[in-house]
Amino acid sequence: MNKLIVLILVVGLTGCKNAGNRYFTGIVEYAYSYTSDSLNADSIAKTRPAKGILRYDTLNYQSVFINTDTQVYFYSGIYNKVLFKTGDKGNYECEDYGVFTDSVLSFKLYDTNEKVLGYSCKILEIQKKNSWLQYYVSNDLRIAPSTYHKHISYNWDFYGEKANGGLILKSEHRLKYFTLKSIATSLSRRDDSFKAFEIDNSLFSSHCK
Repeated sequence: MNKLIVLILVVGLTGCKNAGNRYFTGIVEYAYSYTSDSLNADSIAKTRPAKGILRYDTLNYQSVFINTDTQVYFYSGIYNKVLFKTGDKGNYECEDYGVFTDSVLSFKLYDTNEKVLGYSCKILEIQKKNSWLQYYVSNDLRIAPSTYHKHISYNWDFYGEKANGGLILKSEHRLKYFTLKSIATSLSRRDDSFKAFEIDNSLFSSHCK
């Protein structure tokens, strides 16, 4: 799967709203849909995730994208690398997220009256060399800088800086042949002891040389 898409796929409500400077730790579930002017949208949906589950703590994140071959990504804020695998028995692979992958041509950040899961948002639009992005980012929920400030790949650091880490609750990603849309369907806040990873952190040292 295109890694940039995976990053966008880098959105019921339980828990409480962000208090003070506390960063979001917890779980967000997203539903995805696809449209296209030139391809059959149902065929696209069969090969792309229909659902995503993202887990954040104050240093790391984990992304699970559910389809026929479920893909899981584990981002380490310490290593600035991702371990990923496809399927239950897939082997772990490592990718360095400190590597530049795309160019940002322009951006806009502006207010909106639209709320997602009851949260007010701003809209961040990013025109890139090969795609266009629109993020609805929460004004109240913010992910920790350690999850994005060194994350150059796929311009995640650019999003984090311009959106001040606002949690993405809705998005639109226009690519050459189709458009991907996502929206948060549930969100659960956890306390500071919550860990994003559902793997042993030592796997990074053994797989990322």
